Amino acid sequence: MWPKFYVAFSYINEQGSYMDSVKQLRKTFDLIMQRFLCLVLLSVLYVAMTSGYRYCQRYEILHQNPRVRTWEDAYNECRRKGMSLLKVDNMAEDAFLRTFVDRENPGYNADGWFIGGKYSNGRWTWSDGSPMVYQNFPGSNRFNARAQEVTNYAFIMKRGYQWGYVSPFGTQRMGYICESTRC
Repeated sequence: MWPKFYVAFSYINEQGSYMDSVKQLRKTFDLIMQRFLCLVLLSVLYVAMTSGYRYCQRYEILHQNPRVRTWEDAYNECRRKGMSLLKVDNMAEDAFLRTFVDRENPGYNADGWFIGGKYSNGRWTWSDGSPMVYQNFPGSNRFNARAQEVTNYAFIMKRGYQWGYVSPFGTQRMGYICESTRC
């Protein structure tokens, strides 16, 4: 499996066994390769975590613009790019995104960014139709009877990077976050 170039080191150890020397060299080489590959993997993960990429995901933060005024507009723009509105699956991804959004958007002058969450027919789902298992709305995400009649959309607020929700009739100024999971 490993390259055989280390066999060229033909020395005899103190006991005089050529084969023991080769085995020892092979063990040493295997250990060095394992450590090297581990360092390479850690380096790749570090770069991915600090560059807007996470594992096989790529995030693109787009600022508010006149063409994208609603959640549906943001959804369609992400699809046009071959991406989808952001889907946050767990607390670790949410924490990573808060740090990423904070670092990438100094001086951003809007209310927040649409993400893929949609509240309709009494339940939250992601834009792909899957249930929104992980939620990070502050306090309770219960709605009054009137709010349940309207479809609501999730977003990340600029202030504090907390989650919030808006109706399609809201006047908030929003950017949006697209995500691609293609490797």
